Amino acid sequence: MQIIHNNNLNKISTREDLIDLLNKYNGILTDPTISYLKSLIDLDFSVINNYIYESGRSALSELEIYKKATIYNIYNRALNLFKQNDSELTISGNDEGIEGLKVYSKIGDRNLILFDYDYKDSIGNLSLFKTIESKEQRDEELRRVMCELDKLYDEKNPYHSIPNTYGGPASQWVFEHAKKIQEYEERFNQLVSKKELTDEDKKEIEITKKYHELLLEDYGLTNKDFEKEPNFHILDFDRDRTKMHKTLVKKMPCTNIKNNIKFI
Repeated sequence: MQIIHNNNLNKISTREDLIDLLNKYNGILTDPTISYLKSLIDLDFSVINNYIYESGRSALSELEIYKKATIYNIYNRALNLFKQNDSELTISGNDEGIEGLKVYSKIGDRNLILFDYDYKDSIGNLSLFKTIESKEQRDEELRRVMCELDKLYDEKNPYHSIPNTYGGPASQWVFEHAKKIQEYEERFNQLVSKKELTDEDKKEIEITKKYHELLLEDYGLTNKDFEKEPNFHILDFDRDRTKMHKTLVKKMPCTNIKNNIKFI
């Protein structure tokens, strides 16, 4: 694992620094609030778990001690969870020059992401990942790809082509159009040839399911707590993922938890 030296890295606070900061709030915050914050620092439970009302969480999120204790809690509980369950994962965090935590698993040629936490923006955002076998989604994707191919086959070059000349908008359109057709034909062949899961597919489903469930349990969440993000759009270059990937979100004060589902 390569360590990236970054003198401007905003590192996670140490437990000692957090306790010193918490002591400054004695006499300002109520005893139950002090006790709650101390429990976050001690990693007694996940800050995401619903131990306080959302209104209380919103009020606390204005405090420096809560922000720092929350980042410390999310980062270290996730770090402990992954380290305790698998020694062969690739875990990158502050020591690798990252303001967050990224966890990967190597399965054959696949570099599979299992968890992503980025605290650059306020308390930060978390991303969870899960792979599911779904013939229904493959069939939907196949129908979509066939529809796109029909459109591409029927498209006519909108630019006038000048005989015995090369380059220009007409030639560029022909090149891009042929490239799109090739990409969708390759995607079509991949889908129709997918008869059964490979060993790597099965391993991907198994390992993502394991950690997805462990994280949801730690956060006190279920799949029903996530909903479709209203303004979520797939970019044009990413259109081939529309039926095989789904992103749901759980919105909380100062942070969002994204639930990324991949279908195979």
